[in-house]
Amino acid sequence: MTNRMIERILGSVGIVMDFLFAILGTILIVVVNLGIGWFGDSINTVEWGFVSNILYIVNNLFWLPVLSCVVSFILGLIAVVKVKRNAKLAGGLFIASAAISSWLLFTGVAFQSILYLIAGIMCFIRKNEDEAGVRV
Repeated sequence: MTNRMIERILGSVGIVMDFLFAILGTILIVVVNLGIGWFGDSINTVEWGFVSNILYIVNNLFWLPVLSCVVSFILGLIAVVKVKRNAKLAGGLFIASAAISSWLLFTGVAFQSILYLIAGIMCFIRKNEDEAGVRV
């Protein structure tokens, strides 16, 4: 069997980043909801109706990155667990995780999709010793 430590490390770092972004996103949503609730009674809906609608839309769109981080976290976790036994399956899961979290690259701080992509490509490119003709 090939030592897949590099793939595990890259996947683990991506998993930790996804977990942290999901937690921070959830905290941000809770804080925004509390802030809207605090000022909800004092805002005149006739004057601030447009702003209120914009805040409502933005608040609902905050769930999109959180959900993508959670799905990417789950796929990455399964890939890290399966990388030793089935590298091709793990590579596919890593690439799926990279595709799901790739739009977070536009934030400038979330580069876990690059880590997932590198780990997935390495799972496909690196051969096991038994496949490469080396005796185990």
